[in-house]
Amino acid sequence: MKDLIALAEEIKDEKLRKKVIEYINNPLPKHPEIESTGITIENSPASVKRHHKYPGGLLEHTIAVTKMAVKMAEALEETYGIELNRDLLISGGILHDLMKPQNYQLKDGKFDHLSDFHLDHLTLGIAELYRRDFPLEVIKVVASHHGDHGPVSPDSIEAWLIHHADNVDAAINDIGIRICQARAREFGIDDSQIYKIVNPLKLYEMRKKLGKDKVKEFLKEKLEIKDE
Repeated sequence: MKDLIALAEEIKDEKLRKKVIEYINNPLPKHPEIESTGITIENSPASVKRHHKYPGGLLEHTIAVTKMAVKMAEALEETYGIELNRDLLISGGILHDLMKPQNYQLKDGKFDHLSDFHLDHLTLGIAELYRRDFPLEVIKVVASHHGDHGPVSPDSIEAWLIHHADNVDAAINDIGIRICQARAREFGIDDSQIYKIVNPLKLYEMRKKLGKDKVKEFLKEKLEIKDE
């Protein structure tokens, strides 16, 4: 959370900076019929079946998307001589998924969707941004972060960067998740046990550098799995 707040502190516009930090610190929707799920930003996954499907996954995803969007903006500026809005990138990246915890519940020790599902995170998020009087350009970036498959398509370079950063981070983490799930099946355990000891991308990196057998040895040692 300190890293997330530090990112928000980089927003130059004082009014927007304060709004984003207030949202991070008090993310519960203000509609009287929506009760807290009890899942915080710190503990929430970014999905329940795919990328970042573990406690803290949403926080990792949010930080990665924001940082990637800023880095891509720097590359475009250097190459094409354009000037992009850092405040829009940072605020859009931080805010794009922050309503996800309001769609989840912990059931039998696992994250699942609420049985009485709230509005999806995008609809709920946009409604909350309107309610909190965020600038329209920020709302549009968040509203369009699903790209052509969302309710509205991006209409700025900044919005497209958030969309693509979102997709890249989700896709790469999803590969790491599949590797963890494959090892979990081999060991006859739930993959959630693996996420407690190693990040999926770190395991992916290890497999590339050391090979699958070394990764299996590492996991067996950490998980105290004995060979039959």
